[in-house]
Amino acid sequence: MRYLFIDRVLDIDAHGGGTITIRKAFPRSEEYFDGTFRRQDEVPASLLLETMATAGSSLLTARSRYQAHALLLKVNRATFRRPACAGDAVVVRARLAGLQGDWARPDAAADARPLAEVHTRAFVGEDPVAESALLFVGLPLAWTLGSRREETLAGMLELLGYTDRRP
Repeated sequence: MRYLFIDRVLDIDAHGGGTITIRKAFPRSEEYFDGTFRRQDEVPASLLLETMATAGSSLLTARSRYQAHALLLKVNRATFRRPACAGDAVVVRARLAGLQGDWARPDAAADARPLAEVHTRAFVGEDPVAESALLFVGLPLAWTLGSRREETLAGMLELLGYTDRRP
């Protein structure tokens, strides 16, 4: 199953305050709503957490000027206030809480990899659904994406509203 954790980036300030706002819809037609041990039409909490982590990772990758890929290292805290349901559109707001190291140079020595903490909040309408504090480590984009680097970068930039104008 291929799953996209961000439908649209609504706002990003990667170099100023370090914030991103994304939107993710959970249509009833998705496979994960069938055959599970939770209430019908309830979005799995793990998918909400993954959506929040993807928002944080996208913010940090943009902040590194697409030199680093932010990988989730640890969930410091996660709180789920109420479930999101099929048909809901979840808006995630993530903000940079702290940085360590140089995100513009992720190829530093292994003991000097950049770290970042990102705090996220997820909403359905005005109702809070979940929040988290996430710790990320930065690795060189070429390491994590390999030969698919250009294709993946083009997809990230498309989400941010940029188009590729190369011939």
